[in-house]
Amino acid sequence: MRFRAIVGIFTVMLTLAPGLVFAEHVIDDSKEPRYMFVLSGTSGSLKGDTLTLNGVPNVIYFSDRPVRAAGHLSLEKFVESWNKGSDSFKADPPNATLSVLKKEGARNVVVELISLEQKPGSVVFKVAVLEGMSPESFKMSSLFIDSVVAELPAMAMGTLY
Repeated sequence: MRFRAIVGIFTVMLTLAPGLVFAEHVIDDSKEPRYMFVLSGTSGSLKGDTLTLNGVPNVIYFSDRPVRAAGHLSLEKFVESWNKGSDSFKADPPNATLSVLKKEGARNVVVELISLEQKPGSVVFKVAVLEGMSPESFKMSSLFIDSVVAELPAMAMGTLY
């Protein structure tokens, strides 16, 4: 009985060994990190092709493997960097999800962010609605912006305020 158990374990190990020898590195460290962004506002509106977020104090950014970085940008630095770089948001408009907090739960709408402008106390995006519906005006909300390569945060992260 003991002999069979040892032979069984040895057989399993021999079966798995070639797979371990030829296993590939699954994280590609050669690629530049991609950053995602979150803007949270105290109120806003989505009327036609205009999305306005009010009371946005700053922009949160984060990345995933292999870099795993996170931090805050001033709204001004984020707006300044919108058009900069070959892979800028202006050159390749990002998709984003606007998540509006309601009593009955979150309501989400997916948009393409075509342009943005900062106004006193707010940020205004020209958008194309891709999916979902949002109330014309709303209170608490967060805008989750799709990723971009490292160029954008590198330019914007110099001075926070």
